[in-house]
Amino acid sequence: MPALRPGNPRRSISSTREAALAERAAFTDEQILDAAELLFARHGLRGTRVREIAGAAGLNEATLYNYYKNKEALYEAVLDRGIQPIVEIVRRTAGGANSLENIREAAQQIITRLQQRPYVCQLLYLEVIADGEQLPRLVERWLRPFAQAITQEFSTRATHWQAQDFPQMVELMLHLSFGHFAVAPLMREVFGIDARSDERVERQIHFIERLLGNLFADSALSTAPASIAGLSKKHVKPRRKSNVTN
Repeated sequence: MPALRPGNPRRSISSTREAALAERAAFTDEQILDAAELLFARHGLRGTRVREIAGAAGLNEATLYNYYKNKEALYEAVLDRGIQPIVEIVRRTAGGANSLENIREAAQQIITRLQQRPYVCQLLYLEVIADGEQLPRLVERWLRPFAQAITQEFSTRATHWQAQDFPQMVELMLHLSFGHFAVAPLMREVFGIDARSDERVERQIHFIERLLGNLFADSALSTAPASIAGLSKKHVKPRRKSNVTN
């Protein structure tokens, strides 16, 4: 019986080294994106310099250019990491079951994912408010698909709403998701709350669930419990009797 050949130790060492280098590269890429997301949210594309991003990521400028050819490519990568997963969630929901469970799961996925990327929400709002140069690209790549998925959702599940109402619905969904984190500093100053905290995020998810339960008031969703589809009777104050007599 022929003897078994031992494995090639050089190949094993080489594979381990390649895996370690790939892991390190991925970690460095995340560092770059995290630093860029924060600085872009604060200063915009024009107001942020590559060397500032590199310094915030703990790298030199030359190393950063090994990952991204220019500032615009990095800006797009930040937006893609933050917004594309949200677009995919909305698309899956629009094509999924017509149930509150499907909508509830989508709301939870969207808000919890944005909780991990709060600065991309501020970056998005900054670009919109400034009517920036990157806005057409942002719309074409991410926001129009987001709006189309929302419109499809309402056109098939909330047929009592008219087509001219859909822009307001899209606006509402943008504010409830991205806007929740974009205006977090304002909410902190006005109410003294941290909109990014687990407690406030959970409250936001429940609020969206109740709101959508009312907006999608078709037969498939009307069987939801009162805590989701709308306010229960115990939350409705009884009408005060009038003291005026005829």
